[in-house]
Amino acid sequence: MTNAPVTLFFDVNETLSDLSPVADAFEAVGATRDRAASWFASILRDGFALTSTDSEARFLDIATVNARDALGSSPLTMPLDDAVDAVITAFSSVQLHEDVAPGFRSLADAGHRLFTLSNGPASNAERMLTGAGVADAMAGFLSVEGHSPWKPARAAYEGALTRTGAGATSGDAFLVAVHPWDIHGAANAGLSTVWVNRSGAHYPEHFTPPTLTVETLSELHKRLA
Repeated sequence: MTNAPVTLFFDVNETLSDLSPVADAFEAVGATRDRAASWFASILRDGFALTSTDSEARFLDIATVNARDALGSSPLTMPLDDAVDAVITAFSSVQLHEDVAPGFRSLADAGHRLFTLSNGPASNAERMLTGAGVADAMAGFLSVEGHSPWKPARAAYEGALTRTGAGATSGDAFLVAVHPWDIHGAANAGLSTVWVNRSGAHYPEHFTPPTLTVETLSELHKRLA
């Protein structure tokens, strides 16, 4: 698509991180595995609602409160406080999908600038990438916390461009994500986009389509060549 190096912003939760251990944690404390997906969706819902009304939204605070609600009606194998701690600990210690580390290495070797861009704390992405031995491939770890509303607000992407000195008018900045709502938001802010479709899902027609679609991050450097 382009022979010149580009700037790539990567969503973190689910795009880079494998959240299956969180489902394991829900099951281990006595809840059903499907509660993990609804819990994560509730975090996004509440974060979007708070930031759309100019209120402060902190990812881990919302996650902790909503975990109590998600677990409260289940026949737990331990006290509720302990179950919440187990879920948050699992979420805070998830690792990368298998395709991420080799994909990042190939992209960095090709000269692209790589940043994470998360609605959660930047420290989580830094922890995962350091543990996988690819933190040196990154140009930076960004969070919207303290800077802008949550993605997919336009200001979240524009703020990332400003903070990194990237431009979005000539196709030299991309947002990479598994979430179509994130792709839509970035496209509306003028970025090119990459949808990571690991599950073979159908892209929702009500969102702006991605510039590129890949099944894994390992193939992205070839698609950008």
